Amino acid sequence: MRRKPSILLSSAALLLAAGAGDALASGPRPAASAPSFLDGGRRVAVERLGPAALGASRGALSPLRLRYPDGRTIHASVGATAIVKVEPGAEGELAGAGLEVVRPLMPSIGLWLVRDSGGGDGLDVAERLQGAARPAFLREAIPDLHVRLEARGAPFTPDDPRLPGQWYFDDLRMEEAWGRTRGDAATSIVVIDTGCDLDHPDLAAKMDPGLDVIDGDDDPTYRPGAAGVNHGTACAGLIAADTDNGVGIAGGCPECRLRCVRLLDEEPQPISASVDAFEFALEVNAAVVSNSWGYAEPMPVPRVVEDAIGRLFDAGRDGRGALVLFAAGNDDREIDDDEIQAARGVLNVGAVNHLEEETPFTNRGSSLDLVAPTGTLSTDIAGREGDSPDDYTSLFGGTSSACPVAAGVAALLVSAAPERTAGELYDVLIRTARPAPFALPDERGHDPIFGYGIIDPVAALREVLGDEPPPPPPEEGGEDEQAGCACAAAGAPSGERRGLAVAALLGLAAAARRRRAAGARLGA
Repeated sequence: MRRKPSILLSSAALLLAAGAGDALASGPRPAASAPSFLDGGRRVAVERLGPAALGASRGALSPLRLRYPDGRTIHASVGATAIVKVEPGAEGELAGAGLEVVRPLMPSIGLWLVRDSGGGDGLDVAERLQGAARPAFLREAIPDLHVRLEARGAPFTPDDPRLPGQWYFDDLRMEEAWGRTRGDAATSIVVIDTGCDLDHPDLAAKMDPGLDVIDGDDDPTYRPGAAGVNHGTACAGLIAADTDNGVGIAGGCPECRLRCVRLLDEEPQPISASVDAFEFALEVNAAVVSNSWGYAEPMPVPRVVEDAIGRLFDAGRDGRGALVLFAAGNDDREIDDDEIQAARGVLNVGAVNHLEEETPFTNRGSSLDLVAPTGTLSTDIAGREGDSPDDYTSLFGGTSSACPVAAGVAALLVSAAPERTAGELYDVLIRTARPAPFALPDERGHDPIFGYGIIDPVAALREVLGDEPPPPPPEEGGEDEQAGCACAAAGAPSGERRGLAVAALLGLAAAARRRRAAGARLGA
């Protein structure tokens, strides 16, 4: 099954670290005067830019400039805390290493938030615990960097005339999909974003308890007065607005339940906050996790964040795995293979317009899995906080809206086939995707702009419900072609997934079908 390049690189780094038993000591060290830390075997050079200053809500923060081995430069800041990954059960030994435990982050994979007993900041902790000073029980130690996140909002208002209402659901034949299943209240979707309007007339009845990882409480309500606070409410409405209630709009998964996590704010957030968000999704047994956000400055995903996503994908939903969707982003650029959208376990979603054309903003690359139409009409915060004066907006868009449209479809699929693993359901979504009419797929059936095609809820539900035969086996194909088959985001070890051989054959069929379609178009 296909694994994203970043998956292979990260797995190789982990295996090398385990084999050598010294992940933190690898890599050339810069000069002693230049601070640095290792993030998953990647040496990150750090320049301190000035004295610490009081942050908005996280205490004193020191400004930093990070330089990655490939030359990328990122602005961040650091406070008193660091994130460590320890051997299972070894957290009791942290005090002996001069560390004070602040709280657990994702203890099931050994992640803990700590501070230096000697008064240093998070960068001091990471530096001190590298090389010969690293305790034997310690696997990783990185500063709890504060980095600016951004919602994947629409960068412009399209010039094309809009089709009335929820045209994006018409394009996906959602009424036909709902005729097969309207979801299940046991299917829970976590929306990680700016927080939500919990009292919205089309959302209030669908909401279960959530989390605010910024303020550290259980109230994920948006913060009044902040820019773009409607973003999370609009995402939630596209996924599972109250449906068939005589009010407002329909949601992609009408019977599913919603939980909101407030992660995005105008202030930079520590990377531990996103780990907290994924840990919450793990604790509440989320089936689908929708993420219409990313790092404001494109950067490699921190290893601890990648590990948290992988844990959610592997062990969520009672061990069958949660489906973790990310918006591709709206920068009209190539996504690097080490970014968060390319992490193992992520379904990376781009956007198309109502003519199934490439949108001028969607990001692209080898990690892009699927595209979905932009959900322009959705729930809104009433009054000045929203995009329009009433409870709904027709101005939503970008990959931010395509991701929750796809998340609603993913939740329908989980509801129809709850016994399937996350990896198996990803494969179904990829194999049954509709070829994008303007794509030029490669030999694997993949196009960097359209991925493996346009998400097709009807075809996916037909397959898992067994009311239509699966695609025929491929007419030809060898070992090289099978290695590149259409299992975009799963990336799970073969021993953890079922039906890989069948999935590989069906993936080849999908790729062959797309190539034939592309050839027919080019020859017309």
